[in-house]
Parts: sequence; structure tokens; C-alpha cells
Amino acid sequence: MLPKLLLSLLMFMATEAWAGSDKEAYLDFLYQYMPMPDKTDYPRDFYQKNIELSLKARAEMPWGQRVPEREFRHFVLPVRVNNETLDNAREVFFSELKDRVKDLSMKDAILEVNHWCHEKVTYRPSDARTSSPLASIKTAYGRCGEESTFLVAALRSVSIPARQVYTPRWAHTDDNHAWVEAWADGNWYFLGACEPEPVLNLGWFNESASRGMLMHTKVFGDYQGPEEVMSRTPFFTEINVIDHYAPTSKLQVKVVDGKGFPVNDATVEFKVYNYAEFYTVATRQTDSRGITSLTAGRGDMLLWVSKGSRCACKKVSFKKNALVVVTLDDKKLEKSMDWDIVPPPVSVAPPAVTAQMRAENNRRLAEEDAIRQAYEATMPVEEWRGNHAVIQQFLDETRNEVMAKRLLTVISKKDLRDIPLEVLRDNEVEEVNTSDVYCRYVLNPRVENEWLTPYKHFFRDRMSGIHSPSELAEWCKANIRLVEGRNPQQLRMQPMSVYENRFTDELGLKIFFVSVARSLGMPSRINEVNGKLQYYEHERWVDVNLDAESGTATAGKAGKAVLKLDYKPVEYYDNPKYYIHFTLSKIENSRLQLLTYPEEATWKSDFEKGIELDEGTYMLTVGTRMASGKVLAHTQIFEMKEGETLRLPFTMREDRENVQVIGSLNAENLYHDQATDTDKSLLSTTGRGYYVIGIVAPNHEPTNHTLRDISLYKEDFEKWGRKIVLLLNGNDDNGRFNYKEFSQLPSTVVWGTDLDGSVMNEIREQMKLTSSSLPVFLICDTFNRVVYIHQGYTIGMGEQLLKVIRKL
Repeated sequence: MLPKLLLSLLMFMATEAWAGSDKEAYLDFLYQYMPMPDKTDYPRDFYQKNIELSLKARAEMPWGQRVPEREFRHFVLPVRVNNETLDNAREVFFSELKDRVKDLSMKDAILEVNHWCHEKVTYRPSDARTSSPLASIKTAYGRCGEESTFLVAALRSVSIPARQVYTPRWAHTDDNHAWVEAWADGNWYFLGACEPEPVLNLGWFNESASRGMLMHTKVFGDYQGPEEVMSRTPFFTEINVIDHYAPTSKLQVKVVDGKGFPVNDATVEFKVYNYAEFYTVATRQTDSRGITSLTAGRGDMLLWVSKGSRCACKKVSFKKNALVVVTLDDKKLEKSMDWDIVPPPVSVAPPAVTAQMRAENNRRLAEEDAIRQAYEATMPVEEWRGNHAVIQQFLDETRNEVMAKRLLTVISKKDLRDIPLEVLRDNEVEEVNTSDVYCRYVLNPRVENEWLTPYKHFFRDRMSGIHSPSELAEWCKANIRLVEGRNPQQLRMQPMSVYENRFTDELGLKIFFVSVARSLGMPSRINEVNGKLQYYEHERWVDVNLDAESGTATAGKAGKAVLKLDYKPVEYYDNPKYYIHFTLSKIENSRLQLLTYPEEATWKSDFEKGIELDEGTYMLTVGTRMASGKVLAHTQIFEMKEGETLRLPFTMREDRENVQVIGSLNAENLYHDQATDTDKSLLSTTGRGYYVIGIVAPNHEPTNHTLRDISLYKEDFEKWGRKIVLLLNGNDDNGRFNYKEFSQLPSTVVWGTDLDGSVMNEIREQMKLTSSSLPVFLICDTFNRVVYIHQGYTIGMGEQLLKVIRKL
């Protein structure tokens, strides 16, 4: 009895210690603004422990008491950074970082924490699920959203206010990016996560950010700070920080009806062209005067305005403060429109860095790379990075080796690096069934981007009385309450939490349905293209509608039609790619919903022969991105009717300008050739004619993107046959570069180092570059003429180079 009494006494004392204390007030603050899944999926003592750790760091770090209460509450105390799985990172990070930074100034401590992060994690692209900070350490890499989540968590652990900043989409190139802002002594500073620089407010993205249209961050709680508020929810405040990075203008939008009267509560979406769609970067509602506004970088956007069954679109420019009027009436949208979209120009003045500062930073980067690479060398299987022991134990223990190995092929690549052993065991089966439908939609525990939990045995024990998908749908309708508006970040509620709490949101209900169905052996999925809930029966996928309002849970097949895209291949665009050259969106409830086909989808492989679509109204968006960042876009709206086949022609708009000589580069410049270990001239390597030269950097996200883009066009560059000379900046960079990661580059690539930076210096002088951003790529000939140059971060470099090459 004594242990039980002692435990009860300790629990009582702990409760008393919290009651009426600052700790309790902070706990109330967290629970007041916490999204629904964070309340259901994590226990109360998890947050209590994080509060205690936050207060401990505040007391022990020299700057802790200088951090204002507002910044502490909103940018130190919260555990969540983005949509990552929450873990015990704060405790681990504080123990590692406290002594390392305690004697530094606050600004130097920020830089030092980032150096520590670089020791642990480097950039590598991955899927949309955000790993926890400890999982990133375990695998030693992450995409920018994971790196920035990791750095924010590390800074908060030592009581430095920090926030993740996103550009939802770049304007001058495809893709997006995330980085970090940290607070020190009254000011916010930015830095690239896991990419240490000698000073703050410096990163490879300075130039790109100066061309951005919007930078935002979601602040936990009801934040009352000086920044422009984009939106307030019961859980977070979304603020606009574009003014930190680029010249801006404020655009007011007035929405009127057909008679000129203001339209109240109209939805105004501000859209940036990116990945061949007009992507919504901000959504506002009009006031009683029909007016809303946004501050953004000085480029072009598309407005999409809707209310009820009416919608309208209009191109707008943020080049100066202005008021635009949009008429929302019963007229239909123009079926076919051309749009010339111009991004903001470059406008950047990075902080000064001396040669000594740069050399010291490079020395430290090399040391940190070596530390991380030594850890990576302990990983025997690349695909199981950091999780090898777990997966090997699972394979050693399994009684069905065939299906165990099949399981490892259907979960995602990211799952392989962080899936727990109990989840693998939960998905063991006795019989062998290697059919594609069974393995992908029954055996596979992955439904969407949720954190994987061992749910299958749980549901088999509790839901065994359900024998069909229709019975499951009726059970969901009768037992699970839909609660909307309590999860604006679209966090994924764990399916076992849904069962235990008997409420969730729409996405959580879909994940729950699929999880239970698979547990009971029923193939099911959330359709990857249109997001519909479906089960597999009689050789076809059947839609499930869990309609709470009508009081029914129904299954059926929506009216289908077939779309064939008619396209005449041209020299530069023989097979347009989805997300690069075109996309399809369905107009539902007067708003655009992108159809998310696989990334490898192309016109020839998927759309030439025809694709099946639900009946309804759609928009085809086609775009050609120019080297300057400008886009020649075209939109076409069309109707799909049940049972019909529609042939829809489309073309790629082209730039009719001829290639021009834009500068010079001496082909007699010397570099150190890696293959021969000798100094050679560019001319002696390339021979007479055109060639590509690139100045690149090791472990550098923009360089990595560019080299992967070039790898995608390996055959095209080899067919061209000319040399691609890739130069690193000296032996230090050469030693840090991971050549194995880019083994798929064209065979025409030649590696070397830029002796004393002489090639880059001439490029900078001749091409009048004002920035030191990398990578830099040029197309030149050995008569010293330059016909193409691009500096800094971009997506689609391989295609851009080939587009120019084919015109030579």
C-alpha cells in the first residue's frame, strides 16, 4: 500500500504546486489556443514538463529575464512550430546547448545555435510530412521546413524567441522556402536554418527574398505585435513580415456588385503563379465597404474573388500603392485568358562580411560537416537512415519475411527513417498476398501525412462487428461528431484519438475511416488526386460521402467524364509536364481546387489518351517561365458533363525573342581540373563551341536543387554533347562536397575548383553582378560570348538551359 499512498501524495503535491502559479497560467494559455489534435493526442503532463523547461531556461540563461512577456509567451513557450510531430526536443536541446551559449551575447548565441544545428542536420528534399526535431537529428537531414522547425525548437530551448518564416510561394521561380527569425535585444533577425553565416540577416535567399511577394508566420495565440496581421483565428495570428525583406506596396481591393454597390464578406484570394497554378498566398474578407487590402512585394498577382455562386478574377500589380475595383456579378468568367505575370525585381543589400569572417565560417562549416558525416557513416543502409536497428529487428523477428519486406516498400521513404517498431509489428500479417491493391490499400498503414501509430490491432479488437464499408460509414455517422473550425492548421488527429474522443474534423474522419477499414481488411484510400474518400469493391473505387448535414452516410460513383488534352509538340516543349507547364483545378463552391496528380505526370503519359474526371467546371492553367522569372500564362475554363469525352486543345505560349549576346567570359581562364589534378583552361577542356559553366557550393540548398534539375535532363545534355564545367570555390569546398549525392549528372560534366576565385571574379565584373549569391550558371562559347546567365536560387534550371541551348 505504501507505494500507492506515496504516489498519490506526490501527485497531490504536484497539483498543489501548479495551482495558482505562473505555471498554471501558462498551461491555461497553451490550452486556450491549442488546436484540437494537440489536446487529444498529447497528455497534459507533456505540456507541463515543457512549461517547466521553458521557465528553467528563462531563469538560467543570461538573457532570459530580458525577453519581454509578449515574446516569451508567443515565441518561446509554445512547443509547436509548424505541423511536425511533437517530441521531447526542448529537454534534449537545452542540455546540449546551455553551456555552449551561456557566455555569449544574444546575437552570437543565435549564430552558435545555428552552427550546432548544422552539425546535426543538412538539407535534403523529402515529402510534405514534417519530421519532429529529434527525428531530424536521427536522420541528419531535412527539407527547409524541417530544418527551420528544428532551429526554432533549438533556439526556444535556450529561451531565445524564434519563429518560422515562410514564403508560401516564390514569385520569380517555382517552389517555396522556409527560414527562421530570432529575437535579440529588441529586434528580429533572420537566418537560414542549419546554414550558418558569419552574421545575422544573411542567407543564400537574400536575393530571392528581395523578389518575394509575401513572407508570413503563424504566431501561437492572440498576438498583439507591431506587424501587419493577415488573419486571426481562435488559435493563431498570421502576420506579414514581407517588409523585412523587400520593397512593398499596399493594394486595396474594393468588391462591388453589378450595380456598383459594395459586397460585404466576399472572399478575396491573392494568388501567385507557381508550379503552373495560381496559388493562394493570402485570403481576405471584405468589410462593410466591400474593401480589403494586402501589403506585398512589387510584382503581379491574380485576384480570385468569390461569394456564393459568383466569382471573378483580375490581374493586379503591387508596383505602387493603389485601389482596384472588382465587379462580382452573374457574368461567367472569361473562358480563355492570357496573363503576363511579372515578379518583383532584385533589390538587396546584404550585410558586409570580411574575408576573415568568411574564412573562419568556412573552417567551422568544414568541421561541422565532418562531425555530421562521421555520424552518417554509421548508417549501414541509406534508405533506413537513423532507423536501421528498428527495421533490422523487425525483419529478424518476423514470421512472414515476404510480407514484411513488402510492407517496407509501400510505406513512404520518410517512414523508413522514423517508423516505430510497434507500428511495424502492428502491421505483420500471416498470409502472403502481394497484390498491388492489398499491399497499398490494406497492408500499408500510411493513409495521408499523419504520424503513424499502431492502430490496426486496436481497431480489430473494438470494431470487429463491422463487416463492410457501408456499415463502417454508418457507424462513423452515428458515433463520430464532426467539429470544424478547431484545427485551422490541418494537423492530423490520430485515428485512435478519434475513436476515444468520438469527435474530429473532416480530414481526421477520412483518416479514421481508412485506418479502420484497412484494419478490417477492406481496401480504402483518400484519393491522391481529388481528396475523395473511397473504398475498393468489384474492381472499382467507390466514393464515400459521410454527409453529416443530410443525416446520411452514402456510397456511390459520381458522374464521370473523360478529358483529352490535344497538344502539338514543338521543339522546346515536346512533352509538357504537370506542375511545371500545366495544371488542372476544379471550381467548387466558386473557388479553385487543384487536382494533385503524381509529380511525374506528363501530357503524353497521362493526358493525351484521356483522364477520367468528375462532372463539373474546371480550369486549365498553362505557363511558360522565362529566365527573368516572368511568366507567360494562359487559363482556360471548361465544363465536363457526365458520359462525355472532351478534347481540349492547349498550347505553350512562347517568347519570340532571339537569343542575344549579353556579355563576355574569357575562355582562357584557368581552373584546377579534378580528374587530371592539373590546372587547365576552360577552352582546353571544352573545345571550340558552346559550353555551360556553373559556380556551385557544397551542402547548399540552391546548388542541390539546380544539380538535381540538371540530372533530370541527363540524356538531353548528353545528346547535346558539349561540356558542363562545374567549379567549387577552392579545396575547402571540394572537400565538403558530397559527389555521391549527384551521381546521376550527365556524363559531360567536368568537376574542378576555381583558382583563387578568378573565374567568379571575372563573371562578377563582366556581367556586372552585385550579389555573391550561388549558384551562378552561364552558357558561353569559346569566342568569349555569354548568351545566358542565372544567379541564385531557381527551380527548373535544366529546362532553362536546354531551352536556350536548343535555340543556338
